[in-house]
Amino acid sequence: MKIFACTNCDYHSVTSKYTCPKCQQGKLQETEVSASGTVYSFTDIHIAPAEFAHIAPYTVALIQLDEAPVKVTARMDAEVQIGDSVELKGLEEGAFIYTKAD
Repeated sequence: MKIFACTNCDYHSVTSKYTCPKCQQGKLQETEVSASGTVYSFTDIHIAPAEFAHIAPYTVALIQLDEAPVKVTARMDAEVQIGDSVELKGLEEGAFIYTKAD
């Protein structure tokens, strides 16, 4: 998984930005890290936006990546609990899809 790290401070993000929004001085440099992580928080979506109504109900989780100080919002393919180990299954309609790790 690609993340972007500031060359001047400890800011990290999963999205690219022209300059660091934290220190306003550094440039964000692309870094490759493992997509595995731990469920930090989650919620079940029962009333979804129109573009995702066909898959409701579904679970959205905030995943703390194992190899970077970055959290990723992802859709889960199964029930999860806070603290579960998860791994990236793929991308679908622009969303990260995670699954529980074995």
